[in-house]
Amino acid sequence: MSSNDWTLLVLLSSSIEQCQSIEFMPLTSTNEYTVYCCCEETVYLCVNILELKTIVNLCYSYLFSKTHQENSQLNVLTRVLLCCITECLTSWNIRRHLVLSKAIEISKELQFVEVLLRLKPKSEQVFRYRRWLLNHEDQDKVHLANEFDLCNQTAEKHFINYASWLHRRWLMEHFKVDIDEELERNYRWLERNISDSSGFSFRAYLISKKTVDMNLIKQELNGNENLLKFYIDRESLWIYRQTLILLALNHVSPDQKRLLFTEEFELEKQFPENFFSKRYFRFLNVLSSSDGKQYRS
Repeated sequence: MSSNDWTLLVLLSSSIEQCQSIEFMPLTSTNEYTVYCCCEETVYLCVNILELKTIVNLCYSYLFSKTHQENSQLNVLTRVLLCCITECLTSWNIRRHLVLSKAIEISKELQFVEVLLRLKPKSEQVFRYRRWLLNHEDQDKVHLANEFDLCNQTAEKHFINYASWLHRRWLMEHFKVDIDEELERNYRWLERNISDSSGFSFRAYLISKKTVDMNLIKQELNGNENLLKFYIDRESLWIYRQTLILLALNHVSPDQKRLLFTEEFELEKQFPENFFSKRYFRFLNVLSSSDGKQYRS
């Protein structure tokens, strides 16, 4: 380890702190010098993926040495290392200590985590750390709209991103968000991402938090049917419809169940047959003949 090595890490850390987006891609080095990164103003940082191993090894060498244990030095090391390895629990725990000791401002740390989530939108460790930060932030300083926008971006960037939806569930429960407003936001998101079953799973969670009755089930089934008219071959829509039927079995009367099954079997005449519709109606046949006992939790 040399002074040049430490200077490199400090420069990388400073660039990461200022930029809004990070990417890894091959950059061309020469015999005269090695290219580690390329920074475009203060917006975009490109790190040379061919030198990633060198950067990570440098971070670990300093991190486990006895000479670079001051808060400012640990801040530099863990910031760079987490951009390369977001699942490094040691680095997250060090940063928790730095936050608690006031060496890092929570507001700036939230910005850093947001940059990481653009880089690794499905990282459970990053989301878990963000929830920890929000728990330690003053509630009146938390911008919920920004949190929901971040959830939208990460869910769209990575298909079936349950880490993002789990974070959204936590926001709903921790900040007591209005369920009807969230159902409206969720419907708008699903219209743009109709094949993402994780979004429908989240919607089923929201529905289960309301007072479930036949009116609510019918309303959701009608909305689902409208979407099926345009996207009949999307498995996510049929799975969500199946989930609604199972939800109804636990909350409606026997007469309402019989009426529900009758109306559902009528759909078989309206929609052209495909693999997912055939599977759905087989499911209804089994369910109606057994009263759904084997499907109940």
